[in-house]
Amino acid sequence: MLSTFYLPTRLVFGPGSIARLGEEARQLGQRAIVVTYPDIRRVGWLDKVTGDLGKNGVEAVVYDEIEPNPRNVTIDRGAALARKEKIGLVIGLGGGSVMDAAKGIALASTGSASIWEYVMGTARAGGPIPALIQVPTLAGTGSEMNQIAVFTDWETHEKRIIFHPGLWAKIAIVDPAVTVTVPKTLTASGGVDAFSHLVEWYLMPESPFPVNDAVREGVMRVIVQTLPKLLEHLDDVEARTQISWASTIASSDLSRLGGTAGSMTCHAIEHAVSGYYDINHGAGLAALLPAWMRHLQSVRPQRFALLGRNVFGKPDGIMAFEKWLEAIGMKLRLRDLGCKLEHAGDIAAIALRTWNNLESFPGNLDAATIALIYQEAY
Repeated sequence: MLSTFYLPTRLVFGPGSIARLGEEARQLGQRAIVVTYPDIRRVGWLDKVTGDLGKNGVEAVVYDEIEPNPRNVTIDRGAALARKEKIGLVIGLGGGSVMDAAKGIALASTGSASIWEYVMGTARAGGPIPALIQVPTLAGTGSEMNQIAVFTDWETHEKRIIFHPGLWAKIAIVDPAVTVTVPKTLTASGGVDAFSHLVEWYLMPESPFPVNDAVREGVMRVIVQTLPKLLEHLDDVEARTQISWASTIASSDLSRLGGTAGSMTCHAIEHAVSGYYDINHGAGLAALLPAWMRHLQSVRPQRFALLGRNVFGKPDGIMAFEKWLEAIGMKLRLRDLGCKLEHAGDIAAIALRTWNNLESFPGNLDAATIALIYQEAY
């Protein structure tokens, strides 16, 4: 099997590393837009970041309108601001939604097309894409180390992925101490997301991939063992460091180097759900993963045995995973998230329409099966 490893992002990692932002930014541009959430100033990071940028000669405009499951229209407004201000550097300061938004704003700022046209493949960059720096404030998505972004069209309830070579960050600054301000529920949901990035790829292959298996098992064990402790002591910077490092590895090509199989098909279903209902991504995964796993177990029983034994130290991988979800307060059902049972068919149709490679699932993942998974997760 052919595989390509490409990781152009320079990573600055460790507690206190956010202090390097201004120094790093001045090497990439003199006019920056800081893309972030509305409440980031309240927890203190926005003023620190803009102050540091100013001390290093970088003028910063703030765009703090990013919502969870970022909308295409929100990205377009940010791109218009970046064009108006003649921005040469885009800084994402936040969780996965913010980092994806920063990518979209950088790309769409090069021309007049909507980001959705780029997502649908009908537009191309109209000029050089501004440099990107990503500063995650939440461990989970790992968006700082890939060229992927996810956006939602709220009119159609479609949540779609874009892969683009211009979306790689030049620099990622991962400071685990920054994540100390993240509340318990979001910390837990981020951990589920990071775990899912590993377990979906891990369970798909039919044949062992010894190096990949070892990497994924090791990182999954760190998440499984560390997250419950972190949720008891949210200010534990050492635990935050372990979870942040796990999140960064989980979503990078490092965990897939050497070959793998399939795609993240549970993510496909969850994206349809969160695009329809605007729910938290990690919570949606927590609700869907056990049902998705049961449909996969019949064709990959040996992989679930490995999951149980090598990650949880238990014979039954699915049961162990569900007990872990319960231990971290994430044993959820779709009904707990406000989803409706009667929308199972709609969700299946959206998943099939918006996600490629569902046929890579080593069983039958057609509309009826997706609807059944949704119903079983309800």
